[in-house]
Amino acid sequence: MNKLWYERPAKDWNNALPLGNGFMGAMCFGGNIIERFQLNADSLWHGGFHDRINPDAKKNIPEIRRLLSEGKISDAEKLANLAMAAIPDNQCHYEPLCDLFIIPESAEKVSIFGLRSAWNEQIYRMLPCENYVRQLDIDSGIHKVSYKLNGILHLRESFISYPDRVMAIRNTGAKISVIIERGVYMESLRKLDENTLCMEGQAGADGVKYCFCIRAVKGALGIVGRTLMCDKDAVLIASSETSFYCGNPLKAVLERLDNAQKIGYETLRERHISDIYEIMGRCRLAIDCPGNDNIPTDKRLESIQSGSEDMGLVNLSFAYGRYLLAASSRKGSLPANLQGIWNNSFTPVWDSKFTININTQMNYWHAESCNLSEMHLPLLEHIKRMYPHGKAAAEKMYGARGWVAHHNTDIWGDCAPQDTLPSSTYWQMGAAWLCLHIFEHYRYTGDENFLAEYLPYAKESALFFEDTLTENQRGELVVSPTISPENCYRLPGGEVGNLCMGASMDSQILRELFGGLLEFGSLSHKERERYERILKKLPGIEVEENGTIQEWSEPYEEVDKGHRHISHLFALYPATQIDYSDKRLVNAADKTLLCRLENGGGHTGWSRAWIINLWARLRKSENAWEDIKKYFEISVLPNLFDNHPPFQIDGNFGTTAAIAEMLLQSHNGKIVFFPALPEAWKCGSVHGLIARGGITADMKWENAKGEVILKSAKNQTIFIEGIGESPLAVGENKFMVDL
Repeated sequence: MNKLWYERPAKDWNNALPLGNGFMGAMCFGGNIIERFQLNADSLWHGGFHDRINPDAKKNIPEIRRLLSEGKISDAEKLANLAMAAIPDNQCHYEPLCDLFIIPESAEKVSIFGLRSAWNEQIYRMLPCENYVRQLDIDSGIHKVSYKLNGILHLRESFISYPDRVMAIRNTGAKISVIIERGVYMESLRKLDENTLCMEGQAGADGVKYCFCIRAVKGALGIVGRTLMCDKDAVLIASSETSFYCGNPLKAVLERLDNAQKIGYETLRERHISDIYEIMGRCRLAIDCPGNDNIPTDKRLESIQSGSEDMGLVNLSFAYGRYLLAASSRKGSLPANLQGIWNNSFTPVWDSKFTININTQMNYWHAESCNLSEMHLPLLEHIKRMYPHGKAAAEKMYGARGWVAHHNTDIWGDCAPQDTLPSSTYWQMGAAWLCLHIFEHYRYTGDENFLAEYLPYAKESALFFEDTLTENQRGELVVSPTISPENCYRLPGGEVGNLCMGASMDSQILRELFGGLLEFGSLSHKERERYERILKKLPGIEVEENGTIQEWSEPYEEVDKGHRHISHLFALYPATQIDYSDKRLVNAADKTLLCRLENGGGHTGWSRAWIINLWARLRKSENAWEDIKKYFEISVLPNLFDNHPPFQIDGNFGTTAAIAEMLLQSHNGKIVFFPALPEAWKCGSVHGLIARGGITADMKWENAKGEVILKSAKNQTIFIEGIGESPLAVGENKFMVDL
């Protein structure tokens, strides 16, 4: 049963439950005094695009490189903060749409003043009632609240439809009042007719214009002031739009509401369920375990955090990660940001942007392997928005061709540096890493039209590094200035630095970039020669004297041995340069991971998720399982959102990817069944995992025996570890394996 359920209303935002269709999101609180839906629109960001590139960057970057080459780290960092930092140093930030409050007749006497304020406990208190349940069914994308109050059954059901781009709410049991609230930037809240309220505004002086409308299509009793009043059996529909997507947001919203009203609630509901059910049904995990579905989700989590095991939460978490991507990244929408689509702050931590030194990429690690390939497209489409700004940054900052992005981007695709932090700001690898997703999407789908459309962006990213790579004293080509996100090192004299000439992650990303172009690119002879020459001069993966992978191009001393970033293991995952057959590098990666964990690593949710993926690649099944348990113990909020802290969605997505990676791997030209299956997962099944080559895998295991059915849309030959070269015919192909 893929449901999250609770016996009380959400006491705060971290207990509320998420709905979404990629364009609009809602956090549902389930109150029986006041119901709150905290709403978001994916394109509602504060401010517009500005050219923030520092005009002094181009003439000073050569000097920064010189200072680094002479070991004058502090001087280089001071100059970088002056000459490379953007002006202003911040990009745009994501912000909430509004709060929608539904107040049942039984609670009309409560004060509605300051409803949105976090300190207003009326939102979170609960009237004494019978049989209270709130739940989110992630197989249907339906949120429900039910309870009996004074002998009357109250039901509230809500969903956000992708097919029809509306939110729908059905409420029965009591008359209700409906109120919209927004803290700032609301220009008007008015009655359009006796059953439709409309809110409009602009997110800052040059931000996007937005519109949100809610309509009672059943049970309307009229609008007084800013309050929509409805009868005991009411149906509400709502939609939002911004000027980012269209020239007339109000017109677009009203057209959607009109269409939805004509269709009717039941048809809206059927179309929505059909959409979500198809997505969720593509891929299912069922580790056999005692059923705990009759225990509320928060109680199950508390039990795990007290030392118990609950294998069913692994199944639920896997499904939840898939659901959350389908709810926050759909065809035509923006990509999932740091919080997916769900954000309740006008000044969110890290601006709720797209952080592209791992977090945004991690959001999509499970997209292909977990049968959500089309949900990957918003990220890939965002590359197109970034490209012109990245091209400007390459030329104006570095005097280079091609395009570059630093460690953050926003709704407009801004590629200039963000903040003034030497530990992160001046990293140049954002565009290159994003371009690796082009190769991955093609490896899974084989879509030639897609490759032809997107390959030029990867070539342009490579062109930037052709122009900017610098030779170090050993004749290797390195990025300068650069960092190892977001770590620092100590020089022999005691000086601590961030900026450097060459970090291991840089060369690992560039090996994937240039290697991918050689693998897939329609290249001229000269291009092929250039790429091969660069690959030969990139630093290799070095092992330090202590047996760990070296993090920088020089054997610097680490300051924070338990750092949350594990950038020097990029080559192991998500890249494929450290192969399980290379025992020297595998042992070094193993020791590197252990060193991080022994010194406090994995303390953020997304870092723990990355660690599980790394253990899976190392085929350390018990280590992976221990870190899954630690993820639940330390980094999961009551609504199963990942906790950085605060909430970031990347840990949810990264953990789902890791579970898939433990069951099936398909990189470096071979398929591996059950590479990191823990002893505790004694029997179970998974349906609909995807291997590179567009191969669907249905797998089940029991008593150290596994059965795998591979489905291929074309005749092809594959290599299966432990079996060897195997022809795959169109249709089903069965394999039996010993575990």
